[in-house]
Amino acid sequence: MKKLLAVIVLLSITSCATITNKRTYPLKVSTNAQNATVKIYDSTYTIPAEVKVKRSIKPLEITLNYDTISRVYKAKSRLTSKAYAFNLIVTPLYPESLLVDVVSQKGFYYGNELFLDINDTLGKAIKLPQRKKRDIIWNKNSINIDISMPYVNGFLFQPEGEGIQRGLGFFGISTGIEYFYKNNKFVKLNVGGITNFALPFPVPITNDGDVENFTSVYTTLTDNYQLKRFSLGYGLSYTYNRWHYNYGDDNYTNEKDKTEKSKNIGLSFNAYYDFGKTFHVGFIYNPTLLSVYPQTELLYQHTISFEMVWKIRIKK
Repeated sequence: MKKLLAVIVLLSITSCATITNKRTYPLKVSTNAQNATVKIYDSTYTIPAEVKVKRSIKPLEITLNYDTISRVYKAKSRLTSKAYAFNLIVTPLYPESLLVDVVSQKGFYYGNELFLDINDTLGKAIKLPQRKKRDIIWNKNSINIDISMPYVNGFLFQPEGEGIQRGLGFFGISTGIEYFYKNNKFVKLNVGGITNFALPFPVPITNDGDVENFTSVYTTLTDNYQLKRFSLGYGLSYTYNRWHYNYGDDNYTNEKDKTEKSKNIGLSFNAYYDFGKTFHVGFIYNPTLLSVYPQTELLYQHTISFEMVWKIRIKK
C-alpha cells in the first residue's frame, strides 16, 4: 500500500495541463477586412490563417494589416476549462496543481479561434465559440497505452470468518494496452491496484483508533465498443483482495490485528466518456463470483472505481 501511495503522490504533484497540453497549439485567426495579413511574433500570415502560438499567461499581440492601415489587437490569456475542472477532480492537490499550470503556463490559451473586427475601436481580439466536438474515431490496428488513476473506490469483501465488509476511499494506479481490431471495437488488457485511503489527497495520517484497510490488485481483459464519445466494455477479471483490520494504539483488550486475503475470478465492466483521444473519465466495476483462495467456493465480492485515464498512442 505504501508503494501504491508513493506512485500516487508523484502523480499528484503534476497537473492535468502539464500532462495533456503541449507548449504550443494551433490558433485560427480571421477578420472582416479584405486582403489582410497578420503579424504574430516575427512572422506574417495571410488571413484566414492557422498559427502555432505559445501558451502563456501574457496577452498575445497581433498586428492586422489591410489597405494602408496597421492595427494592433490583443488577445487575453486565460486558463483552459480543463485546467479548472480536471484539476479539481483529477489532481488531489488542487491548489498546488493549479500553481504548476501557472508556472509551466501550459494551462493557458487564447481560445481556439480569434476574430479581428476592423469596426472594433478597442483593439480586442474576439474569441469565437468553439465548434461542436467531433466524435472520436480510431483506426483499425491502432494501439494505445493507458495510464489510469482510480480516484474514488468502493469495496465489498467477504473475508473468511468476518462476514460482509464494505469500504470506501481514494486512490489507485493502473496501466493497460488497447488494440483496435475494428474502427469501433478494441480489446484491452489492464493491470491495476486500488485502496481505500481515507482522504482525497495523499498526506500522512495518524490513527489512534481502529482502522479498516481494503486493497485490491486486479487484471482485466475486456472487449470494448466505441460509441461516438462513449466507450463500453465487458470481460473477465482476476483479483487479489486484502482486508486488514488494525485495532490501533487504543487496543486495551490486546486483540491481534486481522488480515484476510483472497484470490478471485469474475467479470469486469467499464464505461467511459472521452473528452478527446487523450483524456477520459469513467467507471470500472469488477464483480467476482468464484474464490480460488483460501478455498474454492462461490463467493460474491466486488470493487467499483471512478477513474481518469490518459491514452498514449503508440500506433495510429
